[in-house]
Amino acid sequence: MRRILRIFYLCSGLKINLHKSVLYGIGVDDDEVVGLAEELGCKKGSLPFSYLGIKVGANMNRVSNWEPVVSKFKNRLSKWKANTLSIAGRLTLIKSVLDSLPTYYFSLFKAPKKVIGELEGLMRRFLWGGSDEVRKMSWVAWEIVTKRVTDGGLGVAPLEVNNNALIIKWLWRYLNEPNALWRRVVHSIHGSSRSWGIVPCNNALTGVWKNCATFWNKHKVEGRGINSIIRGKPGNGRNIRFWLDLWVGDGVLKDSFPNLYALEKCKRVKVCERLKVAGGVRLISWDWAHAPSSPEDTAAKLELENMLQVVGMDELVDKWVWSQGVDGGFEVAKAKRWLLGNPGNSSNFEFQWSSWVPNKCNIFMWRAFLDRLPTKMALVHRNMVIDNIFCPWCEAYEESIEHLITGCVVAHGVWDKISLWCRIPRAIVFHVKDVVLLHDQDRGSATRKAVLHGIVVITCWRLWKARNEKVFNGVDPNVVTLVADIKALGFLWYKNRFKGGVVDWERWRVFDVM
Repeated sequence: MRRILRIFYLCSGLKINLHKSVLYGIGVDDDEVVGLAEELGCKKGSLPFSYLGIKVGANMNRVSNWEPVVSKFKNRLSKWKANTLSIAGRLTLIKSVLDSLPTYYFSLFKAPKKVIGELEGLMRRFLWGGSDEVRKMSWVAWEIVTKRVTDGGLGVAPLEVNNNALIIKWLWRYLNEPNALWRRVVHSIHGSSRSWGIVPCNNALTGVWKNCATFWNKHKVEGRGINSIIRGKPGNGRNIRFWLDLWVGDGVLKDSFPNLYALEKCKRVKVCERLKVAGGVRLISWDWAHAPSSPEDTAAKLELENMLQVVGMDELVDKWVWSQGVDGGFEVAKAKRWLLGNPGNSSNFEFQWSSWVPNKCNIFMWRAFLDRLPTKMALVHRNMVIDNIFCPWCEAYEESIEHLITGCVVAHGVWDKISLWCRIPRAIVFHVKDVVLLHDQDRGSATRKAVLHGIVVITCWRLWKARNEKVFNGVDPNVVTLVADIKALGFLWYKNRFKGGVVDWERWRVFDVM
């Protein structure tokens, strides 16, 4: 070993410092490792150990071995003061920092569900302004928060989805890097002609590859496995399984033709063994347990043979493409979209974020649409004891978000003046839904509608801020002052954020925005 390292130094100029090196033994006694380490002139090490920030030799199915990731989360959160940040600021930190902290570990290890739950619990408490010491009410379920913005969420990607997407990347690399050294090592350990999954896996062994392969072979989204998403593009047909991989048609052949698959003798047969081209003539060879005899099986066999006639083959190596996209290339973002699945009816979520107002206003409006704001009635519904449940402005009706924004005399006065300023018919609203859809009723240009949508969001946010000023500071609302604030804030945010046009204060004052 010393001679090898010496030759390496002479060839490369990189000298190995044996005094700083560590010798590890796998499958040998500690005494033997100690003796060899002394003879080599280095230190004796033991498993597990950290290398480039990753634990080597540790069982990552144990929650205790994920403590470095959890500690990193807590240390980062301890440096931030949740109570001094707006919810928009906390959301930005979650998306840009916390969401990416465990990426290094997630890119290699399949995280236990308990670890995922603990990390997301830290993110959830931070989002709502709490911590491990002080816990505050979570106003919106985490399942909704982690939805896409267009589906009614805040766009925080679930950590499990991030983990699974990064694990799928290794599957993609395994299929498309047949000559890579790491791939050959994995195949020499786990390779078997008896494997049914999309990748080989020796179940008698434990470790990272088994965890990943178990996920690849068993995970399904809306009833579809990964083998129905990664599509084989035949070259010589030696690496694509005829029945078990997606390579022709819209689905895996064993699912499209189950009766024919039942008659097949060799279930794991490769494409090259069933489909050949000789002298420009396409040859199809079958090996049935018994020939298809029923009319249904005969018709299915004819349909399958017609499908195979259009398949192009050559002597090149088989390729794999990601079927959920135009270019066929793999991206982690594409894998995330597939893992999230079809949102269903949530894609019809009616509140749309305004592109030119701050996120704190958009998030407020999102919470108002979901009725997840700390009004007195909302707190009563959550078993909080409230002495006075009436509106702090009019003191005549119970305080709910609908009353504050649409029903109170103060809100009526503000909406009347906003309608006059924006030159729209007097706003008649009874529910938050009517408010968020108010801009759609305008017959102006798309730019005008976008500006009006932002004005509506700012108006609702300013009404809520005035409510808090009354509740916590005893400041009575003034309709004229509120409308003036809405115009001023709207102008500053529109001027600096909106990309649809430029307007000066004089034009803005008369709402001349196209």
